[in-house]
Order: sequence, then C-alpha cells, then structure tokens
Amino acid sequence: MKLSVFSSIWAIIYLIFGVGLLLIPLTFMKTYGVTLDHEGEFMTRILGSSLTAFGLIYRFNRNIPATDRGQANLLLGSFIYNLLDIPVVLMATLNGYMNTFGWGPIALHVFLAVTFGYFVFKRD
Repeated sequence: MKLSVFSSIWAIIYLIFGVGLLLIPLTFMKTYGVTLDHEGEFMTRILGSSLTAFGLIYRFNRNIPATDRGQANLLLGSFIYNLLDIPVVLMATLNGYMNTFGWGPIALHVFLAVTFGYFVFKRD
C-alpha cells in the first residue's frame, strides 16, 4: 500500500464531506435523516471547515513519507479521530438519530481508521 495513494483517497473523502457540511449542512445532513436547528447548523459548518482542512492537508502532504515526524503525528491523530468517531456515529445510527444511510459514515470511519492504522503501525 502506498501512502501517496491513500493520502489522495483520504483527501477526496474529507473534501466531499467537509465541503458538503460547510456549504450545504441542512441538505447534507437531511440525507442521513438529521434535521438541524440554527445551533446545529453552526456546529455542522465548523465540522465541515475542519474536515475540509484535513482534506487539503492530506492533498498537499501526499508525497511526504510516513517516517517524517510531522506526517507520522498527522497519521496518528487521524487514526485516533476516526477510532473515536466510530462509536459516536454507531450509537447515533443505532438510536435512530440517523437513518440507515448512517451506516455509510460508519463504514468510512472504519475504512479510515484501518488505513491510517496501517501506516501508523506498519513495520518497514
């Protein structure tokens, strides 16, 4: 597995979700059966700006080796973020806060956690 390939994949995933949550939070979240009040829309846009930034970071750093200290920390932080988000999104889906489309983000978080974890823990 090549880090540059996965960095591009991560960038695409984060940019799709980030831009969607930033620019059209009400429409984006309605896909998952979630309605937002003004405060929820505000928080969703903050998440969207964060995910957009992550997408751009992975796009710009796609050719930096995993052995670089900054890249290694970014990979570890992203691994932890996705690992922590799995039960959050899982509980939201199981408790009916999100419709069956909520399984998509769960699968994405699992994919992201596994692939980030691969690069964090792989032995050369």
